[in-house]
Parts: sequence; structure tokens; C-alpha cells
Amino acid sequence: MKASVREIEDLCGVDSLVKIFCDLVSADTRSDPDSANVPSTVGQLRLGAQLSGIINALGFECRQDNHGVVITRVPASPGLENAPKLALIAHLDTAPDAPGSHVRPMLVKNYDGGAIELENSLVTDSSICPELPSHKGDDIIVTSGDTLLGADDKAGVAVIMQLLHDLSSDPSFRHPGLRAVFSVDEEIGKSADLIDIPSLECAYGVTIDGCEAGELDTATFNAEAALITIKGRSVHTGIAYKTMVNACEMAARFMSMLPPDEKPENTRGTEGFFHVHEMKGDASLMRIKLILRDFSEEGLSKRVALLSAIAELLNKETGGSYVSVEHYHQYSNMAKPLSEHPRIVQLCREAYKRAGIAIRELAVRGGTDGSNLSNRGLPCPNIFAGGLACHGVHECLPVKSLHSAYSAVRALIEVAAEERA
Repeated sequence: MKASVREIEDLCGVDSLVKIFCDLVSADTRSDPDSANVPSTVGQLRLGAQLSGIINALGFECRQDNHGVVITRVPASPGLENAPKLALIAHLDTAPDAPGSHVRPMLVKNYDGGAIELENSLVTDSSICPELPSHKGDDIIVTSGDTLLGADDKAGVAVIMQLLHDLSSDPSFRHPGLRAVFSVDEEIGKSADLIDIPSLECAYGVTIDGCEAGELDTATFNAEAALITIKGRSVHTGIAYKTMVNACEMAARFMSMLPPDEKPENTRGTEGFFHVHEMKGDASLMRIKLILRDFSEEGLSKRVALLSAIAELLNKETGGSYVSVEHYHQYSNMAKPLSEHPRIVQLCREAYKRAGIAIRELAVRGGTDGSNLSNRGLPCPNIFAGGLACHGVHECLPVKSLHSAYSAVRALIEVAAEERA
């Protein structure tokens, strides 16, 4: 099947949620892991400012703080002032893994279950996106194949924006005090540290940043990032005997010592991994960037220790200090804090039931803002937003899943309105 620009334009004319989403993906908000700025890219600031203007026009108090985070305060409906406040959180940035500018959303109408041919002749099928066949008959938003779509997490942003429109226009929509939070730099692991939790005054929250419809994430990886620096000794090849220390060769040795079965492409379920995502350099200097993931803290510590052990072994073999390891924490598993503060998970379960959505509670092979927010004191599971095959040019979004995400969050607001302090 082929996607059509005309079909998405027609749908935007009658579907406000899809229209909001398509407007959002036109902004290039990729985060930049190499930037020292906060947020890391100006596109996030621009989109946040644009949304702030729209929200203020709806009549809600909204501001963009010094970090670029957008926070909206929605007062409780009359009589619900004592209900615990709820935070709704989505992130403005998209992943740096694929181009994010000049995104051209298109629509596959009434998907037939087979391969989708993108405009640039790339093909998206079940080998790339295993969930696709289950969406037979659905309308699916894709791109030209030259960029990511941005459903991670502009689908979540769109859901919150639609809810704010509905809260503004419908006085019968009963709700507790709400905080709508649009964070920045989630994709590079910095977002949760930029959110001032005490100022939100919320008892709990949810991120709207999951994938397949029905997903409810109540556990995530523990995550570290690592930088391996290998400083070689480069000399003329003609006189290199017993003198040259080739950083490229040492980088290859380092890579060969990582467990071959513990890569993302060879692991699933609750299995952790080492993922080398960037290598740069030459014979005199090589840098290797990795991420380490494990569902247990002990397992993650062992992975960090293995990197140091490999570096020590290579240095011993070469009789120098050529290899060094730096690592830093990215996020922690949300499972423990959620088990200690289970009410928000119970409310999510009730909301899915009320919305008629079959729930699948997952230990997700990733992380969300809720990972660190939960560990910092704001219990915060993750609700699906609908995007599939995220972080690449095959990313797509079933329209039905986007609407299901809206229904789940709206039902959560209604359930939360029934809570008492």
C-alpha cells in the first residue's frame, strides 16, 4: 500500500486530534546529546513558546521556564478542590537518531495488513514493525521515509493539548487540579532533572509516552551511559615495530570483549544489554559511546564493572594507560517507587477499564520521564501514545491508537476526580 498526502489533509479537516498532531510534527525538535545548552536545541524552545501562547489563549495559566519546560496549571472543578492533583507529562523533543526537519505526514487509509511503500520507496512491514498486522483496517500515519514521524512524543503532546481544549470548552468535564507539563531533552536523559516537582503540588502523575495501544508501563530499565576513550600512539608505519599503539585496533579489541549475546538485537523481555551507538576517531584517538541497560541495579553495576575490567586488561597488555572509561547515570527503574505508592497505577487500571481498553502492564525496554520522576518522589507510570517503530524513518502512528490514548487519559482524569484527599 502507498501513503497519501491528500488523505492526511482530508483527515485533518475533520479530526482535531490528528490536526494537532500534524501541526506539532512540522517543528524540528530533535534533542542534541553533544550540546551544552538547556534545552539542547532551539526548536524545543520555539515549540514550547508556541504552545504556551495557545494554552494561555484557552484561559489557563501557562509559562515556559528558564529550562524550556512548559507548565500549565488547571484549577479543579468546583467542589473538587480537595482531590489530589494529577500531572500529565509529555516531552517536546524527538530522538536524534533520524532526521526530524521537514516531516511530511501521510496517511495509509484502511491498512490491508501488508507492506507499506513510503514515498522514497522504503518499505515498512512486519519485519520492521511486528505490531503492524494487528492494525489491519486502521488508518495509519507515516512519513515520506526521509525523516522520523515524531509520534514519540508529539502524540502524547497532542493528547494533552486536545484535553486542554476540551477542558476549556466543556464546563461539564469534571476534573481535579491538573498540571500539564511539556518537558525537554527526554531523549537524551536530561528532562526529569529539569522539572521542579515540589512546584507542581501533585500527588501523582503519568507520562503519555508509551507505544502500542493498551500499554501501561510500570517498570523500566536502569540506565547508564558510557564513554570509552582510547589514546593511541601514532608513528610512521615504517618504524612502527614495537612502537605504535593503534587506537583503532584497541577499539576493535574492546568491542570484541563485550558479550556478543547481550546486544539490543539479541535480547528481549527482561534481558539487559550493552549497546554501542557511536564510534569515532583514528589510529591516535578513538571514542566509543555506549548505553548500558538492566532491570536490576545489581545487573547494571556488573555491566559498568565489566567495562572497567576490559579497560584494565587492555592497559595491562599494552603496558600503558591508553584506555579510560567514563560513565554517568541516566535513569532508574520505576518499579520500586510505584510499588510503594501504588494508587496511581490502580487509577490507570480503572481508567483503561472505563475506556474499554485492554490493558497490558509491561516492564518496558526503555525509560520515560516517569522513571526518574518516580524515583524523585512523583509516582508516575507511563501510558501509551500509540507510536510504533519509533526513533527511525519507519515510525508510524495508527489513528485509532492515538484516539485510544486520548480516551485513556480522559478516563484517568475522570477517575482521579473521584478521589478524595
